[in-house]
Amino acid sequence: MGKWTAAILSLLIMGLGQFYAGHLWRALAWFFGSILIIAAATFLTGVGGLIVAPILWIWCAWDAHQQAD
Repeated sequence: MGKWTAAILSLLIMGLGQFYAGHLWRALAWFFGSILIIAAATFLTGVGGLIVAPILWIWCAWDAHQQAD
């Protein structure tokens, strides 16, 4: 159940699943990196964050699933 728990936690908050899996620096990178990327996309295009955010969210959950033991 650890892989699916990590994926679900990352769907709640980006990076939380990586933290659950024991990868603190990866979790921090996902959390703060996704905030910066979504903010930049929104600032530069106005609506880019609406396109980028779901992609990052799914990617983060997939990464958490892969990192969990």
